[in-house]
Amino acid sequence: MEFINIVDENGNFTGEVLEKEIAHDRNLLHNEIACFVINSNNEILLQKRSMNKRFNPGKWGLCAGHVDSGESLENATIREIKEEIGLDVTVDELHTFTEREINIKEKNSHIAYFYYLVTNKKEDEFVIQEEELSEVKWFNVDYIIELIEKGDTTTVFTKERLRLLNDIKKVMK
Repeated sequence: MEFINIVDENGNFTGEVLEKEIAHDRNLLHNEIACFVINSNNEILLQKRSMNKRFNPGKWGLCAGHVDSGESLENATIREIKEEIGLDVTVDELHTFTEREINIKEKNSHIAYFYYLVTNKKEDEFVIQEEELSEVKWFNVDYIIELIEKGDTTTVFTKERLRLLNDIKKVMK
């Protein structure tokens, strides 16, 4: 079981700790992290989410996950990277990226904190967590932006989140 802290709209811990699925069922606000894995070719590594995922099954997205109760944002990011793509990173390799994103929706309300790291590994060098994802692939960031602008729904990104991709492009230069 995975336990997470329930937070207010400012990201402050409310004192309530719940099992992740209960928090989701009740649509309670909680912290999540997401990491842009980038390389020197202006590409981002996207993960194809498993079809058994509750949210966005089969869509391409970032290395992301929940912050466990008592866990720091950085440690959650390091843990998720290791679990999902088998990459060992240190806190020094993580870079805080852009402002947090507050998502209050009908389902899966959360506050997302963003990081990025740089690696030039090939796709077949990543060890994927098969329960979470089915494959990883490097994508040119401009290609992903173009898909989103055309209304493509194969990624977790929406037009409202284009700023994230435009911001990561600035980091890549």
